[in-house]
Amino acid sequence: MGLGYGGAMHVRRGFLGWGVFLILAGTVPLLVRSGFLTDEQVANLWTLWPLILVGIGVGLLLSRTRYGFVGGLIVAATFGLMVGGLLSSGVSTISTGSCGSEAATTAFPPRDGSFSGSSAEVTLQLNCGKLEVAAGQADGWHVEGHDRDGSGPEIESDASSLDVRSPDRNGPFTFFSQHDDWNVTLPTGPKLDVNLKLNAGSSKANLRGTSIGRVDIELNAGASTVDLGEVAAIERLEAGLNAGSLGISLPNHSMTGTIEANAGSVKLCAPDGAGLRLRTGESIIAGYDYGGHGLVQNGNTWTTPGYDTAAVQIDLETRANAGSFTLNPEDGCD
Repeated sequence: MGLGYGGAMHVRRGFLGWGVFLILAGTVPLLVRSGFLTDEQVANLWTLWPLILVGIGVGLLLSRTRYGFVGGLIVAATFGLMVGGLLSSGVSTISTGSCGSEAATTAFPPRDGSFSGSSAEVTLQLNCGKLEVAAGQADGWHVEGHDRDGSGPEIESDASSLDVRSPDRNGPFTFFSQHDDWNVTLPTGPKLDVNLKLNAGSSKANLRGTSIGRVDIELNAGASTVDLGEVAAIERLEAGLNAGSLGISLPNHSMTGTIEANAGSVKLCAPDGAGLRLRTGESIIAGYDYGGHGLVQNGNTWTTPGYDTAAVQIDLETRANAGSFTLNPEDGCD
């Protein structure tokens, strides 16, 4: 951007979209803090997402004209408002499991099975709905719930794996068309690698008593809580959020992990006495609330004093892009 002596200002269109996005993403939190926007108004900002499609369409129609940039501005402005709302509300309002045009009222036939080995892999992928995961018997798993027609999820299993997925409903937006409710019980006997993928909806996982090799979480427009506080063992955590909120109760065991929040909000609850090393990214639109908990900052790393000699060492890489991380929030991680 430059300003000549004659007063004419020239805007470089390559930066125009970024400017609009950053201005709106920053303005919304300021308006919330000043009391000009209510929680309900902020909660509704994410519903503006259809304007992204409108902007893309406008851009295509005007692509060969001098106004081709207008579509990009619509997209940038929409993303800016949505991200601003997400940063203001902690993204907890983006999804409460209320997606879908019809209520999940018909029970589907429950399914049961078991693992025979010392380790197993579990994959749970839900598109639009509510998922609850808990621990149960030593080697048995159980799936029950409701959906619109009682057809149930697609389930594949053998002696060392369980794969539960939403049915393939054809069409680009059937992703949001039907609300499913699942209750999944996992065994405590074998060592589990658990993959949780949620596309629009909410989930709650309490893995108390389980032995975990790896937990892999993917949230797309979802809200989830994962309680690892009382797991029997765990090695690694991987989590990725795209317009989602995630609350994690960390274990009283040493572990490593990576958490990336893209337009997302993460709450971390650590056990008393655990040594923490939290490494952050360098995004200019990211927030890390790690101060006030006894951690010492050195560049992009926050560390508990005495970390190297702590009995429990939790080493996490935490990266936010238009997102935020909070350690030990007053309202917990549920």
